[in-house]
Amino acid sequence: MKTGIERQGRVGFTLVELLVVIAIIGILVALLLPAVQAAREAARRMQCGNNLKQIGLACHNFVSSNKYFPTAGGAVSQFFAPNELTGPHYGYEYAGWMYQILPYMEEQSLYDLREGDGSGNTGFVDTGLIERPVSAFNCPTRNNRFGNDGLDVYALGDYAGIMASHNDPGWQGFAWQNTGPPNTNEEDAVWTGIIVKGGQVNVNSGEVWEFGKISFAKVTDGSSKTILVAEKAANGALYSIDSAAAGGRHPYWELYGYYIGADWPTMRQFGALTQGTSSPNVEVAVKPDSQSRVVMDRGRPSTNVPDEQGFGSAHPSVLMALLGDGSVRTISMDADLVLLDQLGKRADGSTISFDDL
Repeated sequence: MKTGIERQGRVGFTLVELLVVIAIIGILVALLLPAVQAAREAARRMQCGNNLKQIGLACHNFVSSNKYFPTAGGAVSQFFAPNELTGPHYGYEYAGWMYQILPYMEEQSLYDLREGDGSGNTGFVDTGLIERPVSAFNCPTRNNRFGNDGLDVYALGDYAGIMASHNDPGWQGFAWQNTGPPNTNEEDAVWTGIIVKGGQVNVNSGEVWEFGKISFAKVTDGSSKTILVAEKAANGALYSIDSAAAGGRHPYWELYGYYIGADWPTMRQFGALTQGTSSPNVEVAVKPDSQSRVVMDRGRPSTNVPDEQGFGSAHPSVLMALLGDGSVRTISMDADLVLLDQLGKRADGSTISFDDL
């Protein structure tokens, strides 16, 4: 007769069997994890494209109401002007294009915070406007980002309009202070995209230079062949920037937020070397966030920080771009910079298309 123990049989795993099972599970995880990560990134890239579509729709609704595209605003120092607390004192917005389209993105309450309380030399800055992130202005692969200059906190954006390359003929840069006239040939040589600087004012003399606004009719290269907005470069090691910490080091052109006017936080360039010419300036390459970038001491800009003046993204090998007709394109980071520079211009007469990239 068999005993009860003999009838029970074997129970559990041997150590070898357990190790084999663990090894199989590890292999399956190793095989599946990249696929899961790729699926998540694909979803984030799709959301990034949806953000750009929202921005495009808001820009088109802005055009329907105003007959021209939102402008890049005024000189960067003008967006603190006390006289601008309750509206455009000089007939155009100091604040940048992202602020101007807020009412067309169901963000009227945020837009209204600009009125401020009329006190102090920063006015609306103390109302919370500049530190409130807008989800459609942030790529989900990067999430919300903030800059801190030691005085205020700024919600950063991940998209920018297009200005001309600093290697283009006639480029003399742009005036970023409100104490003088525009730079030489600034309107024609710098603001060649769809989103252009609103104008310039000298607060000392009261002189005003209002630049021409851009309607669809002025996009003569075709709105479907001209980039309106694209993902801008960002330093992956410093997504959120605290210039008061870590020795005050930060990407110089990334500190201030989406509200700001005509300057690098909201306007960038495809800084290609012009074909057939020799330029002392380097190219502004399109780069992924993972590549190392220039980091400057607080308040000490470099005369040449091209890494921070261009476009790029956190997406592997590509960046997303919004065209003037509201469509969204995926662009390789290896695309020819000269062609990208041309595609950012509204009326240079080029016949290239995105199929040429």
